[in-house]
Amino acid sequence: MNSHPFSAASCNCNINRLLSADDTFIFITGSQKQSDASAGKSYVTYNIRLGNIETKHRYSEFESLCKSFTRLHPTVIVPPIPEKHSIVDYAALQTRVKDDLPMVEKRKRMLQTFLNRVAKHPILGHDHVFHRFLESGVPWSDVLHSPPLSILPKNPLQMTFSNQSASTHGIINNVLTSHLIPVPSSAYLLKHPDQRFEESEQFTYRVANYMNNHLEKSQRKVIRRLGELANDYAELGAVYNGFSLNEEGEVANAIEKIGQAVDASYSNTGEMVTMLEGDFAEPIQEYAQFAQTIKQVLKFRHMKHAQVEMIEASLQSKKESLDILSEMEGEARRLEEAIAREHTIGRNAVDIDELNNGTVDADGNVLSPSSSYDNNPYASEHHHQYDQHSPLSPTTTTTSTTTSLSTPSRRRSRYAWSAPMQMMNAVGHTLQGLIDVDPVATRRNQIGKTKDAITVLEEALTITREDLAGISKDVQADLDRFQQEKIKDLKEILIAYAKAHIRYCQQNLESWQEVKTEINKIPDQ
Repeated sequence: MNSHPFSAASCNCNINRLLSADDTFIFITGSQKQSDASAGKSYVTYNIRLGNIETKHRYSEFESLCKSFTRLHPTVIVPPIPEKHSIVDYAALQTRVKDDLPMVEKRKRMLQTFLNRVAKHPILGHDHVFHRFLESGVPWSDVLHSPPLSILPKNPLQMTFSNQSASTHGIINNVLTSHLIPVPSSAYLLKHPDQRFEESEQFTYRVANYMNNHLEKSQRKVIRRLGELANDYAELGAVYNGFSLNEEGEVANAIEKIGQAVDASYSNTGEMVTMLEGDFAEPIQEYAQFAQTIKQVLKFRHMKHAQVEMIEASLQSKKESLDILSEMEGEARRLEEAIAREHTIGRNAVDIDELNNGTVDADGNVLSPSSSYDNNPYASEHHHQYDQHSPLSPTTTTTSTTTSLSTPSRRRSRYAWSAPMQMMNAVGHTLQGLIDVDPVATRRNQIGKTKDAITVLEEALTITREDLAGISKDVQADLDRFQQEKIKDLKEILIAYAKAHIRYCQQNLESWQEVKTEINKIPDQ
């Protein structure tokens, strides 16, 4: 199995050495009621002993340890602790909950089982957080506010689980904390689910439902009725004992013997109830809680798988966006080059006659009529001739008319090309200014950001895929370990159940055989 985040396999503290011994057992030797003066409330502490080391913890600290394990090792099936009292229990018992001796004794047994299950676990038993819980003189609040618990992320999906060096294993991954990384919900439906874990999840749901709604419920009912039967036996025994006082001789002795047998049935029934609670009902209740824990572990793996699929989808979307932006950038560049070529052609294609006649300059700029006449000697000469010989010389008139007709037509052809282009350019720049101050820079900025996002998502996808493979392996390994442990425990539970009834029946048989012997002493009339 892969190493887990923040695992302390190399821990060499005294607690770890004690737990490594085969015959090590953790005892809860007693409980004490204590008062919290600041809060004005009382609570029960449980005395824990491991070898020659003793410490005390209250129920809420056991609960905190259990939650810490879940955060530190989300792929591990953490043993459960006894459930809290329900609101109905508190309403029924009111202020006597902490003074309820059977409840305290039950918690002692189940908390002791919890500690020993943790100690035997191949991962949890080597966790230094657990060692500090068992160490005497260590305030639990100090453990909670120190590494590794103090540096854990709120979301376990931001932790790194893939095989890395021990120094970086399990730390918060900066890539996975990026806002670009999608966070799946528990309702996410996998597109490509792993059939193995789908079947494990369905099986776990069935087991949890059956244990909670059938086996545990029925067993509690039986134990409650056995307790009521024991009380009835106690009352019935007293009745028979009183009845024997009204008779004499062998009849009185036989009736008294029946009363004693009924009293023994009361005692034996109470003893069987205690055995069934400790050796059967509590383990069944524990395994019903185990089913819920397994559901949480499978849910975490499901969320990691969902995270991989969502990163894949997000990465594909970013790549498609980059393709579109790159295509737009290419089109924009080609358009710019085309416009640049048109301007270049427009500047260079100047009519040689217009240049000679002075209607345009060497750069292709259209000149005003006055400037053309001023700068063109030929035009000024004709103008002068027209002034001197205007109606008297037909030749001059014809020449002047020809010149005056040809020049405006050439000017109009130049204006017909340049004016619409200038208007279109002006309108285009105005619209661009309304839409975006600098659309080219914005588009290129989007391309840069998209490329950066793709880099982050590709790195996150590599990490999460490796994590998913490691998590799947760890979860499957712990499921296999749990299944073997469950078979062993169920065998012991069923044997204990049978032994409780055999012992109960044997004790009652002995009592009633004595009754039969005493009744046979009554003489026949």
